[in-house]
Amino acid sequence: MTRDKRGLIVEVTESDVLGSGGNPVAQTIKLALKSMALNMAAELRPYGVTAVALTPGFLRSERMLEHFGVTEANWRDGVKKDSNFEVSETPLYVGRAVAALAADPDVISKTGQLFSSWDLAREYGFTDVDGRRPDWGRHKIDWSEFPEPYLEYFRAGGDIQSRWLATLAKRTKAFHAKVPKRRTSKEKRR
Repeated sequence: MTRDKRGLIVEVTESDVLGSGGNPVAQTIKLALKSMALNMAAELRPYGVTAVALTPGFLRSERMLEHFGVTEANWRDGVKKDSNFEVSETPLYVGRAVAALAADPDVISKTGQLFSSWDLAREYGFTDVDGRRPDWGRHKIDWSEFPEPYLEYFRAGGDIQSRWLATLAKRTKAFHAKVPKRRTSKEKRR
C-alpha cells in the first residue's frame, strides 16, 4: 500500500465510544483496535493510506440469532425478547460501510477516525440487505431489562470517559501547538 500510495485499513471493533462494558481484557482489545487505527493513520497518511476503526450497531450475527432462538428469516421474532433487536443489522451492513469507504476518492480525509455503520449509512446512503437503514445512534435504547448495577456501571463509565477525553483533548491541543509549523520549500533548502 505504501508503495502504491493508496489503500484502506479498517479495524472492526465494538462501540463508537472508548468503553462499552464487559470483561476488562475484552475491552482492552477493543480499545486497542480503535487506537491502532489512530496510530497507524499518522504514519500512513503521507503514503496515501487510510486507517480507520469501524463499529457495527446491534449486530445480527449468527451468534445473536442463536441467542434469540431465531433465524435470519424470522429474526423479528427476537424483538419479543429484546426490543432493541428491532434496530439490529446484518454483517453485510458493516461490509457495505467498508465498501463505501473504499469507493470514496477522498477517504484519506477520514484517516484515524472511529466510525459507525449507521453514521456512514447516513453519509453514503447504503442500506442493509433488506433495504432498511438501521441506526443504533438514533435508537432510544430500552434499558428496562438491565439491572441497576449494570446501569450504574454505564453511568459511571460515561462520566469518567467524558472527563478523561476532555483532559486528553486539552493536552493533545497543547502538545500539538508546540509542534513547529510546516517549513516552506525555501526554508528546507537552507
